[in-house]
Amino acid sequence: MDTELNLSGMEDADYIAALLLKQLRQEITEVELEYLESWKAAHPSHARVAEQINDGEQLLADLQAMKQVDMDGWWQKISAQIPQVNKTVPFYRRWYAYAAAAAVLLVAGAITWQYWKPGHLPEPTNEKHLPYVVDVKPGGNRATLTLSNGTAIELAGAANGNLAKEGGTNVLKVKDGELKYEHAGTAAVNDNDVVWNTLTTPRGGRYSLQLPDGSKVWLNAASSIKYPAHFSTTERRVIVTGEAFFEVAAGNKKWPFKVMIPPRRGGAGEILEVLGTSFNISAYNDEADIRTTLLKGKVKIAALQLQAGEQSDFKVLSPGQQARIPHNVIAGKDPISIVNLEDVEEVSGWKDGMIHLEDADIRSIMRIISRWYNIEVSYEGQTPAYTFTGTLPLKENLSSVIKVLEYEGVRLRMQQNRIIVLP
Repeated sequence: MDTELNLSGMEDADYIAALLLKQLRQEITEVELEYLESWKAAHPSHARVAEQINDGEQLLADLQAMKQVDMDGWWQKISAQIPQVNKTVPFYRRWYAYAAAAAVLLVAGAITWQYWKPGHLPEPTNEKHLPYVVDVKPGGNRATLTLSNGTAIELAGAANGNLAKEGGTNVLKVKDGELKYEHAGTAAVNDNDVVWNTLTTPRGGRYSLQLPDGSKVWLNAASSIKYPAHFSTTERRVIVTGEAFFEVAAGNKKWPFKVMIPPRRGGAGEILEVLGTSFNISAYNDEADIRTTLLKGKVKIAALQLQAGEQSDFKVLSPGQQARIPHNVIAGKDPISIVNLEDVEEVSGWKDGMIHLEDADIRSIMRIISRWYNIEVSYEGQTPAYTFTGTLPLKENLSSVIKVLEYEGVRLRMQQNRIIVLP
């Protein structure tokens, strides 16, 4: 039986952590103990967290792997949940500050991840969780801008201001992580003089872009967008690989905005015509399909097939819908399927460093982690058949993300710049 993710439970993390620490000091009341035991019985991961918090050495190991935690800040936050804790635990006791921080992180992880599709839990092990020797910081604002003459500009090291002039347009780095195209003057640009630029993010990089028409694009890790420095008078066309979120400036039928996803060899691509809208496109080649999710407005979508040189009929998406086109299209079958989503905002949560997962298997999760932290992933033996529903915090160091998975039974090993998933 599936366990639903209880987001409201996150608000109880500080309170539960404080109760666990009071129990550790044998200062918990009968009423508090009854509440705590009820929480531990609600999900197997809760009981495992309680056991870990009762192991003082393990708590310190956990915190050593997360040195960015403000120990005293966490302790002050959770001690405020129960007035008695303030009276009984002096702040100069550094161990309790460490324990408080670890307790909150462990409890938050247990509340956030309640998933289990297979209907069984992994067998508990006696292995100690060891702190990572080398941690990996999350990705950041990194991208390469390639101009029409082939010049490549690494934006992370470029100063703010005017970077180049392309096709009658100034290319500006507005601030770290943001690029903007601005018309350089009043003279019109001939359609025959349109030049193309490409913005590319590496693994572990993201960037945002304002196109010449005012449309905004957010580019996820390991992605690219190719676009004219100045749009023609007949259409606004861009080419995308990987994942991007768009907020398209309003146009008209005579000046449509089109997004193309190039077909991979032997597979399908996508052409999307926008009617003034906000949408997310995920088109990584290592995923099973191309997914276009509409938040606002309206879009028309057709599948492109490279081998056949054909284009499917267009389908129209309404807000709250997601179109899926498999990379490997089956002949004679409609390539586009449309599903309704309960919360389309979650699809674009990656822009804010949060990945929302629903029934995601371990391999799809590790692909996300690999792209964002720029690490390799390999598997030993049979891949665990778990699926997850929850939120992955990609603003944290890699060790924090791995802990969320480990505390839910996934066995991982770090070797330099590689995560090994164990059976």
